[in-house]
Amino acid sequence: MLRFADTSVRLYRKRDWSVSVRLRSYLMIHCKGGQGFRLGAYLNQLEATLTLSDGQIIKLEEYGFTDECVFEMDHMIHEFWASGTASLESIQDGAARLQVEYRLFSSPGQGDPDRIDLVVPILARGVYAQRWARRKRAA
Repeated sequence: MLRFADTSVRLYRKRDWSVSVRLRSYLMIHCKGGQGFRLGAYLNQLEATLTLSDGQIIKLEEYGFTDECVFEMDHMIHEFWASGTASLESIQDGAARLQVEYRLFSSPGQGDPDRIDLVVPILARGVYAQRWARRKRAA
């Protein structure tokens, strides 16, 4: 079973005035036996979404994790990151619901995927003046 530790989402205004949504965290995987396993070989069908407090859903389409890990106290600890893009009028600090569906040690057709569902902090970053969408000039 996977879980996240030290999870936050950062929002940045991009040049095209869309918003970059970046999740940075650590994947914690409980496993016994004195050594870990190669996570990339067994983690599949990972899908992540972020639901903002106004109900907007952002799909985190790109994700990655480190091959190397810290193995301590019967846990593998991998760095994890995911990102997506959204159209937001303003970016500000707040909270959102992170939902991640994944399969670990399974193949399609072997039951439902596991799910992580938690509330995470949202942190507005970048130039303060760019946290609001650009207003169109009158012609």
